[in-house]
Amino acid sequence: MSKKEAPKKGNISELQKNVSTEFEKIKDTEKDHKTELDTIKIEYANEVPMNDEQKCYLIQISTQNLAGFKKVHSLLTKKLEEHLGNNVILIPKRKRVNGKEYRTFVSKKVPRDKTLTAVFDGYLDDILYPATIVGKRVRYPVGKTRVYKVIVDPLDKESVEDRISAITACYKAITNRILEIQF
Repeated sequence: MSKKEAPKKGNISELQKNVSTEFEKIKDTEKDHKTELDTIKIEYANEVPMNDEQKCYLIQISTQNLAGFKKVHSLLTKKLEEHLGNNVILIPKRKRVNGKEYRTFVSKKVPRDKTLTAVFDGYLDDILYPATIVGKRVRYPVGKTRVYKVIVDPLDKESVEDRISAITACYKAITNRILEIQF
């Protein structure tokens, strides 16, 4: 998220409060996944406008156990979509490091997983999570900004097809990149 969009630490939006209370209810009712749900904390929730008058919700989660989060990802998405009534995109929070400052003050190479490219690729994997990415392309149309095309495995078409506009809108909100999804 850009620094303009991120709320200050003291300010919590109504949406974030609503999502947090629903998440606590899910934690209380789901005893089977208690250990995975205990490691998850909601950091940021935002309403993202899609191409027409619809909207979707982008929720960033801080987690210590990424594998545990992936186990409960579909459950959380389903329950939050029922509560909020729109598409919900859940992603773990990722941190990007400014390479020049890191090399100057820490005097080391920037870790690969903290670079801008790695963070944006990680967001793409997280947004499309139940589906697997088969290929990636970057196209440079004449007179337009570059377009990132992602080819998703056709076997995962059902899990992604109805959420394509929400996925592209959320990826645009996070990275300011135009995304196209193909099967």
